[in-house]
Amino acid sequence: MIDVVETIGFPLACKINKKIDKKLFIENFSLNINERKILSANVERITLEYLLNKNNINILPFVDEERDYSEIAFVRVEITNKTKYKTITSIIQNIPYPLIIFIQCEKTLMVNISPKRINKSDSSKLVVEESHFTDWIDILNPSEIEIAFIESLAAKNHPFTDLYAFYNSYLDRIIAFNASKHSGTLRSNEDTKVILEEITVHEVKITKLKNKIKKETNFNDKVNLNIELKKVNDRLNTLKGKL
Repeated sequence: MIDVVETIGFPLACKINKKIDKKLFIENFSLNINERKILSANVERITLEYLLNKNNINILPFVDEERDYSEIAFVRVEITNKTKYKTITSIIQNIPYPLIIFIQCEKTLMVNISPKRINKSDSSKLVVEESHFTDWIDILNPSEIEIAFIESLAAKNHPFTDLYAFYNSYLDRIIAFNASKHSGTLRSNEDTKVILEEITVHEVKITKLKNKIKKETNFNDKVNLNIELKKVNDRLNTLKGKL
């Protein structure tokens, strides 16, 4: 079985391997009742695996008016219910560092990365700008492209310019991996992220149109919906071809 976190290859000085108690989130962050229940019932263990900063790795911090990448934390979260991963991740992202999260459920793995910016109303806090998730990866039997993605996460494959560039390089790897289900390769460019977002929008449109078609009883309206569905499908295929 592949242990992705262990294969990243950071210096031992960066290794923390410390359990984070779930009550830390309950006591320090404003979780609602549903979040508390999900955290309690569906999270087995949270581990701070690595913490990168100028004291333990030869990468400069990056701080400006909008971003604070003085440190980056790598966290492993072991969960029991795949359907709750988004809520669980949003809870974990309360940790006040840029995080890269490895979510494990039984023998499957998902990677989350959520770029953060400084909260303008409280400069001591960071807020999530957007969240990116991979699909679930079978770590017992990964595909060739999944193996290539996992190997690409090794620290040596990322720029040591500064911690912001280092973090963004991991984001680029996740975007490329998400695009690979359409393109078949791990290549990406500056347009890949935007194209993936458009693909998601069109996939949602297709689902809604299909549901409308099923419910529509008027023949002419059903024909028009099918014409619209074809246009959206054609656009979706065009977008996939650009990856």
